[in-house]
Amino acid sequence: MRDRHETIKGFITLTGSHITKAELQIKLANYHQDSPIKATITSSVPYFLEQAQQAINYISLAMNRVEAFTIPSYKQATIELLEDMYQYVDRALHAFDYPNEALLFPYKVCHPKFFSPPLKQELVIEFCIQDVYIACNIYALDYNFLKHGAKAGSDNQHSFVTYKDKPVMILEEVKTQTQSPTLTELKGTLKLVLEWCQTYKQMLLQIEV
Repeated sequence: MRDRHETIKGFITLTGSHITKAELQIKLANYHQDSPIKATITSSVPYFLEQAQQAINYISLAMNRVEAFTIPSYKQATIELLEDMYQYVDRALHAFDYPNEALLFPYKVCHPKFFSPPLKQELVIEFCIQDVYIACNIYALDYNFLKHGAKAGSDNQHSFVTYKDKPVMILEEVKTQTQSPTLTELKGTLKLVLEWCQTYKQMLLQIEV
């Protein structure tokens, strides 16, 4: 994982629905300027990705549907199987879409325990899936901006949000993404399954009983 401005460098490992290993080195212009911030994720405290689990759940439903199917069967029952398979696999693919705002900062709380050493409250690091990419969003926050004389609406260079029921100023925001070989392969396989479902369904519809 590396952005073009060298703000974020490192790597991540995706296993199932969790990031089981990651090492990040972060340089922010307006926060912790003296040295890069280092953040690590280990398999003992993996980072859970809801989208990956959602995709896994739909794939499991598709597999259960196939396993419950009896052969030989009627033409209509086979068509219904293919339709159900298509729906499950299509929903699994849509789980790769970028999550809605409710699942991201500032609505979702970043848990410092996922990182080693634990993050300071002024720093937020979150991961999510966007298509075949693992996206990483980083926010540096100022909880004491009112004491510093800043007011929401008076500073055009910074955004102000409510996070963990407290007003905060976003000092800096960095977003980057890296392509995941696992997600790339999985998406290709699922799209192929969709094509098979459509093809075989059309073939069955053309068969005269």
